[in-house]
Amino acid sequence: MMLKIFHCLIVLLITIAGAGQGWTETKTEKQKPSETATSVSATPVTATPVTATSVTRDTVIITEEAMGWIEAKINPTVAAEVSGRIQKVYVDTGQVVNAGDTMVTIDSEQQELEKAALQSDVDRLEALIVNQKRTLDRYQNLLSKKSISQERFDNADVKLITLKEQLAGAISRLADNRRRLAKTSVFAPVGGWVEKRFVSEGDFVRPGTPLLQMVTDQFFRIVLPFPENVASKLCPGLEVQLTSPLSQNRIINAKIDQIRPAVNIYSRALEVIIYLENPGAWRPGGTINGTVIIERRENGILVPAQALVRRPAGEVVYQIENRIVRQRQVITGQSQGDLVEIISGLKGDERIVVDGAGFLTDGAPVMERQQ
Repeated sequence: MMLKIFHCLIVLLITIAGAGQGWTETKTEKQKPSETATSVSATPVTATPVTATSVTRDTVIITEEAMGWIEAKINPTVAAEVSGRIQKVYVDTGQVVNAGDTMVTIDSEQQELEKAALQSDVDRLEALIVNQKRTLDRYQNLLSKKSISQERFDNADVKLITLKEQLAGAISRLADNRRRLAKTSVFAPVGGWVEKRFVSEGDFVRPGTPLLQMVTDQFFRIVLPFPENVASKLCPGLEVQLTSPLSQNRIINAKIDQIRPAVNIYSRALEVIIYLENPGAWRPGGTINGTVIIERRENGILVPAQALVRRPAGEVVYQIENRIVRQRQVITGQSQGDLVEIISGLKGDERIVVDGAGFLTDGAPVMERQQ
């Protein structure tokens, strides 16, 4: 009996101990969420480190850019002016020449023979005229004595006039021969260099046959093609800034001289033409970058391009107010180096985030750091 009672007591104690342990675990588990909530609410929100800058106010330059090419304003084709065989070519492609340098000589033997014949004709007519003048003087004396008829005297006078006219024609032909003889030596019409050579020694040429193509680097024609949709913005007199790989880091200021349609009407393009002297090392055929200044807007609002962030609503910047950022939606305009014009959305006295703007949201706390 005693053993049975002892056994019941042991079972009762085990049951009470198990119930107490369960209650303790349940209490502990119920307390954990409360402790966690207390811990989260006590943790401070971390401010995002950023760099910032003040909005810049400056003149905004509205431009249109194009890449074009350099043409020689003077690039004469030197052609033969007389017939003959090429005797000697003194220059070659790429060679630099000065104005007046001899470039080609043409065989002048035919011209020399013609000159001798024409000179002989002139000398003959001059001698005949001298003799006819003497005859006319003698006839004048005889006519006064009525030893000859008036008709004979008049015939002698007409003959003298005819001889003088023949002499004038012979002198003219001799002058033309001398001109053509001089053209057997071909001289450089301008200073520059030989771009092309069309003949060699021994070739037979006629008047008009191209001999050489020359290019001068003294005066240039700059051609800048623009699309048709900017035609309304362009006009002669606008300022243009020109740069070329041939003169690095040098900007040449010029103005539009002419606007003309492109040769190919299907391109719907316009060509801006600028004339200027060679500023240095430029060469025809080189590329050129042109920036046409369309407009200048004074006191424009500019921000760093890095400060702009694209969001679903559009482009925004983040303005700092008491270490909190406020999202400002903006409309951008002209790019100017590393800066972008803000047409609307800012007043111009704000301080905005630059580095780190892409990680921010409206109302986020920030901490400025030194740049």
